[in-house]
Amino acid sequence: MPREILLARKSGVEPARFLLEVFHDGERWTSTLARLTAAGEPEPASVAPRFYGFTAEQARRRMITVLENEWDEVVTADHATNAPH
Repeated sequence: MPREILLARKSGVEPARFLLEVFHDGERWTSTLARLTAAGEPEPASVAPRFYGFTAEQARRRMITVLENEWDEVVTADHATNAPH
């Protein structure tokens, strides 16, 4: 599964971009999340612990749920251009 850029928005807060990576790690799928700087580079600090799943989509959804608990809206960057601000 390729890397994915997510855009998170919350009222009164500057939008944030995150890099979501999902990869096969032996017997399971693993997802990691890093906040991106203005230059598009991952920040060194961890945003969330690694999440695991039996499928790539399960690991992906678990990580996105973390963002959805903190932000009003979370969309993939390719859908962000069509989303209302």
